[in-house]
Amino acid sequence: MKLNLKSTNVFDRNYAEYQNKTRNVVNQGGSRSSKTYSIAQLFLVILTTENNVVLTVARKTLPSLRATAMRDFFDIIKGQDLYREANHNKSDLIYKYKSNEVEFISVDQPQKIRGRKRRYLWLNEANEFSYEDYKQLNMRTTGQLFFDFNPSDEFHWIYDHILTRDDTTFIQSTYKDNPFLEREIVKEIEMYRKLDQNYWRIYGLGERGISELKIYTHWQYCDELPEGDEMIYGLDFGYNNQTALVKIVIKDQKYYWDEVLYKTYMTNNDLIEKLKELKVGENAVIYADSAEPQRIEEIHQAGFNIKPSDKDVNKGIDTIKSKAFLITKQSVNLLKEVKSYSWKEKDGKPLDEPVKQNDHLLDAGRYAIHTHAASPQPGFYAV
Repeated sequence: MKLNLKSTNVFDRNYAEYQNKTRNVVNQGGSRSSKTYSIAQLFLVILTTENNVVLTVARKTLPSLRATAMRDFFDIIKGQDLYREANHNKSDLIYKYKSNEVEFISVDQPQKIRGRKRRYLWLNEANEFSYEDYKQLNMRTTGQLFFDFNPSDEFHWIYDHILTRDDTTFIQSTYKDNPFLEREIVKEIEMYRKLDQNYWRIYGLGERGISELKIYTHWQYCDELPEGDEMIYGLDFGYNNQTALVKIVIKDQKYYWDEVLYKTYMTNNDLIEKLKELKVGENAVIYADSAEPQRIEEIHQAGFNIKPSDKDVNKGIDTIKSKAFLITKQSVNLLKEVKSYSWKEKDGKPLDEPVKQNDHLLDAGRYAIHTHAASPQPGFYAV
């Protein structure tokens, strides 16, 4: 089987370690360095050239897995005209090719993490996994393990327990290793250099971040929104940037967040229709970006209970830090934002100002929680 793959040197380096049978191949890289896509290409090569092997692609949560590594793998296999509907078990998330198969699992499926053995394992966004997750998967892997991640954590078990092993190869990559990037994407990444040195260190240079700059470190995953005591929404307007809507349920003094909308190029008419489609009720309070009073009034006239928010950034951050903070596993973009949301730094020291990048859903949630906490309104309704 001859594949026609447009690959980068990141693929070449991983392929060399595959041929060398290196036990652990760790890919640490910046944004858009091709590390994820390259490992997906490598898994396709293995799938089509070896016999009687099981390959496992794992991520912390299933929604994130579907949106990243799984999507890339099927884009590649379809691009090679190798996809056959009959070979794809969409219920069990398994794709078969001759005597081989690739399975997609998340560690929020306990029966999967403690399931059968495989020859090859790929831990996508490996720094999301706990050390215990890794140990359970590792003991059932007879061949090689491939890791990929953005180095947003200064301290992690990967550095302590994997990179210290003699049977590990470390591959570092940046956007400059990907010659297929559009110029606009390159410009966006290079903007990090001016925005914040820690962002640039992680997402530009692919180097380890400084953990003290992380703003929210107390959040946790949850499976879904519970039935709660109160429900509120936060709305951050956008057009070229994303319009972001977050639903928040308050129960037992815990705040459960769910990503509802994250979309560019939305006019106010588009947004109103979407709010109707999402069944955001008239009595569910929406706290919106107070810098857009005209848009707020138009949505109010359409029948929604929308109010301007208190946009004080630092006080709002303090309010969120004082609350138990849980995010649903299907909130893929919100999870990306919270993991990278950081203080700006100068001369290696954090400033009292967050980096204004990739924060639309977090801003929306901050509007809702801080404004609601500062001046609670009567008549909130249960979910």
